[in-house]
Amino acid sequence: MKTCSVFLLVLIFCHLCRAQPQSSDDDTAQTQRAATEAAEPDVWVELRNLRDMVVEQKVELRYLTARVTAAESTVEVLEIKNTAMEARMTAAESLAEELQLENDAMEARMTAAESVAEELQMENDVQAADLLVAQQKLSTLQQQLTVGENNVAELEKQQEAMEARMTAAERVAEELQLENDVQATDLAVAQQKLSTLQQRLTVGENNVAELEKQQEVQAADLAVAQQKLSTLQQQLTVGENNVAELEKQQEAMEARMTAAESVAEELQLENDVQAADLLVAQQKLSTLQQRLTVGENNVAELEKQQEVMEARMTAAESVAEELQMENDVQAADLLVAQQKLSTLQQRLTVGENNVAELEKQQEAMEARMTAAERVAEELQLENDVQATDLAVAQQKLSTLQQRLTVGENNVAELEKQQEAMEARMTAAERVAEELQLENDVQAADLAVAQQKLSTLQQQLTVGENNVAELEKQQEVQAADLLVAQQKLSTLQQRLTVGENNVAELEKQQEAMEARMTAAESVAEELQLENDVQAADLLVAQQKLSTLQQRLTVGENNVAELEKQQEGQDAALQELQNSNKVGKVAFSASLLTSGEGNTASSEYLRLTFKNVFTNIGNHYNPNTGYFTAPVRGVYFFRFTGHVAHSDHNMIMTLVKNGRLMVTAADRYTTSTDLEDNASNGVVLQLEVGDTVSVEMYGKVWDDQHRRTTFSGFLLFPS
Repeated sequence: MKTCSVFLLVLIFCHLCRAQPQSSDDDTAQTQRAATEAAEPDVWVELRNLRDMVVEQKVELRYLTARVTAAESTVEVLEIKNTAMEARMTAAESLAEELQLENDAMEARMTAAESVAEELQMENDVQAADLLVAQQKLSTLQQQLTVGENNVAELEKQQEAMEARMTAAERVAEELQLENDVQATDLAVAQQKLSTLQQRLTVGENNVAELEKQQEVQAADLAVAQQKLSTLQQQLTVGENNVAELEKQQEAMEARMTAAESVAEELQLENDVQAADLLVAQQKLSTLQQRLTVGENNVAELEKQQEVMEARMTAAESVAEELQMENDVQAADLLVAQQKLSTLQQRLTVGENNVAELEKQQEAMEARMTAAERVAEELQLENDVQATDLAVAQQKLSTLQQRLTVGENNVAELEKQQEAMEARMTAAERVAEELQLENDVQAADLAVAQQKLSTLQQQLTVGENNVAELEKQQEVQAADLLVAQQKLSTLQQRLTVGENNVAELEKQQEAMEARMTAAESVAEELQLENDVQAADLLVAQQKLSTLQQRLTVGENNVAELEKQQEGQDAALQELQNSNKVGKVAFSASLLTSGEGNTASSEYLRLTFKNVFTNIGNHYNPNTGYFTAPVRGVYFFRFTGHVAHSDHNMIMTLVKNGRLMVTAADRYTTSTDLEDNASNGVVLQLEVGDTVSVEMYGKVWDDQHRRTTFSGFLLFPS
C-alpha cells in the first residue's frame, strides 16, 4: 500500500510540474511565480510537503527494495536448503524402504528358521521315539540274552554232570575191566594150579619120585608169586607216581585257583574303582545339572531384565519422541521459510526415526534370527546326540543279537555235545553191563574151579598124608609162600591205600576244578559287570560332556545377554544423556582481534578463540577440542584463508588423533593474491570423542573472520 501511495504522489508531482507556464524571461517568470504565490499560497506549501513526502517515500522505497532483495536471497537459500532437505528426505525414505524390504527378508528368514526349528523338533521327537523303541528292543534282547545265558549255564552244568557221570562210568568200566583181567589171571592161575595139582596127584599116586617134580612146580609157583610181588611193587610204584602226579596237578590247580581268585579280587577292585568313578561322574553330572539349572535361571533373569530394559528403552524413546515433538512445536514459531525448513527437518527426523526404528526392528529380527538359529543348532546338537545314542543303542542291539546268536549256537552245540555224551554214557553203561555179565560168568567159572580145586586139595591131602617128609619141605616152602603172601598182602594194602589216596586226590581235584569253574564264572561275571559299568561310565561321561557343552552354551548365552544388557544400558544412558544434553552447536574463528598469519613447520592444533556460538559449552577455545557429550551424528566444517603467504597451507580435521578430511591451497603469488580452502564431514561420535583442526604451513585471519571452525549435532543415535 505504501508503494502505491508513493507512486500516486509522484504522478501528481509530475503533472503539477508540467502544468507550470514556461518562459525564457526570468523576471516575467518570477513575477508570474510571485503572482501565483500571492494568488495561491497554499498550493506551493502543499507541493513542498508533497515533495518532502516523495523524498521520504523514495528512501523508504529503497529500504524496502533492499529488504525485498535480501528476502529473495533468503528465499533462494531456503529453496536450496529445501532442495537438499528434500533430497535427504528422499534418501531417508529410500533407506526406510530398503530397511523395510530387509526387515521383510529377515521376517521371511525368521519364519524359515522357525519352520526349520519345528522340523528339527519333530525329527528330534521321531528319533526320541525310535530311541525308545530301540531301548525297548534292547531290553527285550537283554532279557533274552539273560535267559540264553542262564540256559547255557544250566546246559554247562548238565554237561559237567554228564562228564562227571561219563568219567565215573569210564572209571567203573576200567575198574571192571581191571577186575575182569584180575579174575582172568586168577582163573588162569587156578587152572594152572588145578593142572599142577592134577599133575602132583598123578605123581603122588604113581611114585614118590615125582615129588621132586612137584617141588619144582612149587618152586615155579614161588617164582610166579615172586613175579606177582614184583608186579605189585611195580604197580605200587606206578600208583605212587600217579599220586605224585596228582599232587602236582592239585598244586597247579591250587595255583590256578589262587590266580583266578586274585584276578577276581583285582576285577572286584577295578569294579569298585569304576563304581567310585561312576559315582563321581554322577556327582559331577548332578553338579553340572545344578549349574545348568542356575545358568538357565540366570538366563531367565537376564531375559526378564532385558525385557525391563526394553520397556525402559521404549519409554525413553517415547520421551525422546515427545521431546522431539516439543522441539518441533517450538520450531513452529520461526519464519515461513524456516517453517518450511522445519517441516522438512521434521520429515527428515521422522524418516530417520523410522530408519532407526527399522534398524532396531532389524536388530531385533537379527537377534530373533540368531536365537532361532541357536535353537536350531541346539536342536541339531540334541538331534545328533540322540542319533549317536540311537547308533550306540543299535550297536548294542546288534552286539546283543550277535551274542544271542552265539549263545544260541553254543546252546545248540552244548545240546549236541550233551546228546553225544548221553550216547557215550549209554554205550559205556552197555559196555559196563556186558563186562558185569562177563565178570559174573568168570566168577561162576572161578567158583567151579575153586570147587574142583577143593576136591583136588582133599585128594592132595590124602596124598600128602603119605608123604610127611615132603610135607615138611612143603611147610617150609609154604612158610616161604606165607611170607611172600604177607608181603603180597602188605603190598595190596599199600596199593589199596594208594588207590584210596588217588581217589581222594581225584575228588579234591574235582572239587578244585569245580572251584576253578566257579571262580572263572565269577571272574566272567565281574568282567561283564566291569564292562557294563565301563559302558555306564562312558555314557555318564558323554552325558557329562553334553551337560558341559550345554553349560558352556548357557554361560555364553548369559555373557551374550549381559553384553546386550550392557549395550542397552549404554544406549539408554546415551539416550538419557541426549535428552539431557538437548541441542549442541558451536562456531568460532581463529583470532579474537587483529590480523595476521598463524605459521607452523609441522602439524599444529589450531585454537579458534573467537567464539560465535557454543551451545552446551562443549567446544573449548583454550585447547581447540570439541568433546562429544552424547553418542550421535555430528556435522563439522572448517575454512582456511591463504593471504600474504610464501608457504602452502594444509588443514586437517582430526578425530581422536586420527585424520578424517583435509583442505589445502598453495602459497600466494602476484596473480593469486589470496584464496580459501574448506571442507566438511558428517561423523558418528561416541561419548567423549574429541574433534579438532590441525594446520601445516600458514593460515590467515583478520577482522573479517576468514578462518573458522563450526559443528553441531544432527541427531543422537
